[in-house]
Amino acid sequence: MIRPARWLVLSLAAMLAAPVAAKPLTLKLGSLAPEGSPWHAMIKQIGQDMTKISGGEIKLNIYAGGVLGDEPDMVKKMRIGQLHAAGLSTVGLSLLDEGLLCLHLPLMFDNYDELEYVRGRMIPKLDADMEKKGFVMLCWTDGGWAYFFSKKPIATLAALRQAKLFVWAGDLHSLDLYTLARFRPVPLASTDMLPGLQTGLIDVFDAPPLAALLNQWFGVAKYMTDMRWGPLMGGLAVSRKAWMQVPTDQQVKIKAAAAAAAKAMSADIRKLGDEAVPAMVKRGLTVVKVEPAEMAAWRKETEDFWRLMSGKMGPPAYTDEVLKYRNEYRARKAH
Repeated sequence: MIRPARWLVLSLAAMLAAPVAAKPLTLKLGSLAPEGSPWHAMIKQIGQDMTKISGGEIKLNIYAGGVLGDEPDMVKKMRIGQLHAAGLSTVGLSLLDEGLLCLHLPLMFDNYDELEYVRGRMIPKLDADMEKKGFVMLCWTDGGWAYFFSKKPIATLAALRQAKLFVWAGDLHSLDLYTLARFRPVPLASTDMLPGLQTGLIDVFDAPPLAALLNQWFGVAKYMTDMRWGPLMGGLAVSRKAWMQVPTDQQVKIKAAAAAAAKAMSADIRKLGDEAVPAMVKRGLTVVKVEPAEMAAWRKETEDFWRLMSGKMGPPAYTDEVLKYRNEYRARKAH
């Protein structure tokens, strides 16, 4: 006969030895991406992959279309734990860690090949820096090339300097850049872009053509300057605190699935971006050509921008590295 004390000890041992069922993990993710857009489709795919890889133990709740506010709002929510993850553009990601701005210098890259060559060499550092700040990058994405869209034709620097230029509220880096470069930046939430154009609060903004089409901004800003100002990048960031609740073996698989989804989406973005301009032209958009002499002036001035912002857009060494890798790529292509 087992005595009561002995029975209690055996019962406790059995309870401790029994496997404990994992508690389902629900991650809240915010995004400005409109429902039905390629970015939203990618996030949905990653959410489905998370659920499959975890055997149903991880669920991704997606709040799309800016319902949780602008990107600075979502970043604040991530910092205090109200939001676990976000699909962010360069602006939002730079609020988590400004180092990635080294890849967003205006007129640094001419095409995707240059960008990919440099980005592939910089991302390991940027990922490590982001994790030190308390966030993990699930994947990096393409947003397309940013062009200037305006209410009046803009083909020269002088014309751009006369216009009221949209910058994201909270994006102090761009505000500093454009102020130092003698432009007229007006900070606004991206969700206020359309009313800002309609009321004359702003005259011009830079964005990928696909974003201008999907959000119908081109209906008011009917002119697009034919110049690739710079690549708009983005990615999915998750708080490290939330990420550490995911088993290590699943982390590896989820990151691989996210990278695959991002790669597929980037191919779609590039194709749809090319198609967006003729689609808008058919609906009233005018593409403004930039003459070669004026283009040379733009390039010379932007090189001055890089020097002005040295140390203000991430570590100064990062800007030097980006320039080194870009020139390295161009030298290889020339031979």
